[in-house]
Amino acid sequence: MEKAHLYEALYLVNHGIDEAVRGVQRLKKSPKLFMETYHKSMAGLERRRSMINLQFMLETGKLEANDESYFAEEYNVWLSDEPLTNEEICRLMRDVERERKMEGKPPLVQFLPRSKRSKKTRRGTGGLRIGQTVNSIQPPASGIKSAVPEDAHAEEKKT
Repeated sequence: MEKAHLYEALYLVNHGIDEAVRGVQRLKKSPKLFMETYHKSMAGLERRRSMINLQFMLETGKLEANDESYFAEEYNVWLSDEPLTNEEICRLMRDVERERKMEGKPPLVQFLPRSKRSKKTRRGTGGLRIGQTVNSIQPPASGIKSAVPEDAHAEEKKT
């Protein structure tokens, strides 16, 4: 979508040249006017159009090649069969959040500052945090609905 406005501008240039050519063709119909000038002006307009289109296509081709190499390097991780490490996941999420911030959208994930991160976990509890039990249900983050029905855990406790 970033390049859509460029293609629209090229369309407007080509449309304007089409209008100019149609105007010159209407002038050619007059028998009293000097024809050679009009033939030269039409050829000049078409030559300018071809130069503009060629230059535009060359430059956008370079931009596309740059984008292709960027995406090949940056997002090749997604094509790999290897699972992502925690660091790779965090890096990708930070990239997504940076892009969303630049677009003015609210964050999907909130990263805690190092000072607020909890590093205290009990040994032997399988990674449970202090005050958390095995069957405790964590409330979903604000704005995110759980796919698990609320009464699904009630049935497990009865059995």
